[in-house]
Amino acid sequence: MTKKRTDEEILQELEEKIEKMKAKKQQVEARKKEKERKERTRRLIQVGAIFEKYFEIQSEEEAEKIAKSLQSYVTKHKEKRLTLNHEKLEQNTAEEEVSTTKE
Repeated sequence: MTKKRTDEEILQELEEKIEKMKAKKQQVEARKKEKERKERTRRLIQVGAIFEKYFEIQSEEEAEKIAKSLQSYVTKHKEKRLTLNHEKLEQNTAEEEVSTTKE
């Protein structure tokens, strides 16, 4: 024979489930934030390494000065440069495919 639960017992169970779900949600949100933080850190390191490589930057101050001096140019021409580079990459890939098929 099943014992009939009271409304108080049902409410208590629901409250417990809500608390468990809140804890689970916090865990997922924390994991997501951690992943985003790691991705950002990785991206910053990569960008810094590229900047250092091409501009032979030795300090944060040098990087800051170079970045500020290039900011207006980059802002103005960024889309155009990215589009041109993408088109060149596609063209080079197509040329490589043609030369490979000829061999």
